Amino acid sequence: MIAIQSKDAPKWQLGLLFLLFVAVIVVAIMVVMHRHQSRGLFVQSQKLTKQHNILIAQWSRLKLEQGVVLNEIYVERRARRDLGMSIPKAKNIKMVKE
Repeated sequence: MIAIQSKDAPKWQLGLLFLLFVAVIVVAIMVVMHRHQSRGLFVQSQKLTKQHNILIAQWSRLKLEQGVVLNEIYVERRARRDLGMSIPKAKNIKMVKE
């Protein structure tokens, strides 16, 4: 370690040494702040990735459900059961001409 004695060192060297000391402290504080921010962003990224995966799984389930609901057999069965609908007999069908 270099020992600077105030008698031998000119004033500008002491000022430069103090300025360098302050710069090192400021840079060290900035590094700590950036690392903390980086960790926070990483945690947020992990949460968003988890939420993204959950939403993709939910979307897949909804698409499967949509396929089932749009299935003709399902629609016909539901129309018969809930609405009391049925396919009309041939004698009940009337043709309308222009």
